[in-house]
Amino acid sequence: MPVLDVTGLSIAFGALPVVENLDLFIAKGETLALVGESGSGKSVSALSLMGLLPRGARRTGGRIRLGGTDITDLADREMRRLRGPRMGMIFQEPMTSLTPVLTIGRQMTEALAVHKGMTGPAARARAVEMLDAAGIPQPAARLAQYPHEFSGGMRQRVMIAMTLALEPELLIADEPTTALDVTVQAQILALMRQLARETGTSLLLITHDMGVVAEMADRVAVMRRGHLVETGTARDIFAAPAQGYTRDLLAAVPRMDGPLRRDPPPAADRSALAFRGIGRSFGARGLLSRRAGHRALDGIDLAVAPGETLALVGESGSGKSTLGRIGARLDLAHEGSVHVAGEEITGLRGAALRKARARVQMVFQDPFASLDPRFTAGATLAEPLAIHRGLSGKALRLAAGELMERVGLSAAMLDRLPHEFSGGQRQRIAIARALAPSPQVVIADEPTSALDVSVQAAILELLLGLQRDTGLAFLFITHDLAVVRRIAHRVAVLRGGRLMELGPAEAVMDRPQHPYTQALIAAAPVPDPGALRAPPVPPGPPAAAGPLHQTGAGHWVAG
Repeated sequence: MPVLDVTGLSIAFGALPVVENLDLFIAKGETLALVGESGSGKSVSALSLMGLLPRGARRTGGRIRLGGTDITDLADREMRRLRGPRMGMIFQEPMTSLTPVLTIGRQMTEALAVHKGMTGPAARARAVEMLDAAGIPQPAARLAQYPHEFSGGMRQRVMIAMTLALEPELLIADEPTTALDVTVQAQILALMRQLARETGTSLLLITHDMGVVAEMADRVAVMRRGHLVETGTARDIFAAPAQGYTRDLLAAVPRMDGPLRRDPPPAADRSALAFRGIGRSFGARGLLSRRAGHRALDGIDLAVAPGETLALVGESGSGKSTLGRIGARLDLAHEGSVHVAGEEITGLRGAALRKARARVQMVFQDPFASLDPRFTAGATLAEPLAIHRGLSGKALRLAAGELMERVGLSAAMLDRLPHEFSGGQRQRIAIARALAPSPQVVIADEPTSALDVSVQAAILELLLGLQRDTGLAFLFITHDLAVVRRIAHRVAVLRGGRLMELGPAEAVMDRPQHPYTQALIAAAPVPDPGALRAPPVPPGPPAAAGPLHQTGAGHWVAG
């Protein structure tokens, strides 16, 4: 008897059908990956299984059976009894799932008390046991901490530990590793496999990362526009997909064994963006502070030439985003200087700073968060065009329309609000906004990590085309090493605020010299179910990095 048996599931938002006649089943201990582009109906199907459909959505047909029990029409009170002990869900962003004002221990023991009847020392012991199994150091001490005191990867481990502590029959994981670095992702996936194997839990894995699918799934179900397109074993789907849509989806996946960028890097005789001796610390510095400052960046020297893409990679907390924000003057360095086209911008203020910012722009990871929800696309683009280029009236509207078309959208979309665009379209608008002041440098901070593979491929091609046409310099911040192969001329590897390795993409990606770079590359998932992979090995605690020394043409390694 399957743990989950779904027949003819149909869901609509008002009169609009979003899922039609979906059939799924998952056997005990099996992992089924549900894949497809944004809008295909993956997440809303999972929410329907949990009885958590958003307001405005309703199930219009189908049956759902959990372990032989028909749960299709259960009341909310009865569904609450099932959530936890029989079915659990891990969401993409754990910070939105954890209560910020309660300690981790309180949240874990509360769930154990409600669903397992465990209280006091027994509940605490179980919480410590599961946090330890999830690879969280000093688990007993961490029970007293709050979610904001954990990194993103650690919070996701807490969510997995909290869910699996209740030993559910079915675990639904909706993009559980999208925002995680490759080393943390590898450890999280290994943890989910291990705990599912030990408890016999079945797993419904929703993801757009085909490397994760290849590594985790026994079977794969492919959705498109609310319909099940294809289903089969992971090996069959990857080796011989029957449907054109599945083939296109797999073809769009960037691969660690894929081709490197082949156009020659531009001459490095001058820089579009340069960091010189950048240092930055976080944390209280006052006399009454009980906590020492955290050194986020330490003596960073980097330069990006006009027309060049420099990829900046490393784990969360390595200082990547902080360096990017300092480059765009959204943050200040405590030591060192920033130069744009040879001009130092470190200490600029007022009108001089606004003028400098026109030459260096930033594209953020989540375009929905970086776009004002009350501004139409036209208003979003009009603001920088008016401020930096002095346009108004018809000329302003015309320039905004030209920017939309330049990034592959239509000028007819100028009057739409952000929620009326897809994720990929919103990112195109964010790129258009960055292009509005005619910059020389664009700093792109994880611009494709939350996008489906086909949309991601289109955004990367857009960026490459813009660079060819305009000579833009890109500082491309990412944790997706396969994307680095496709877009970067050079790669800089950061760890603990220090440079570990710097060199041409071919040298760093194919012949990494530093052990940390080697660990990052080894941890990257490969979209091939037949690939032999060693167990993930954490890179270990950061070691003091010595000065960079040259090991090849333009290739520098710390040590």
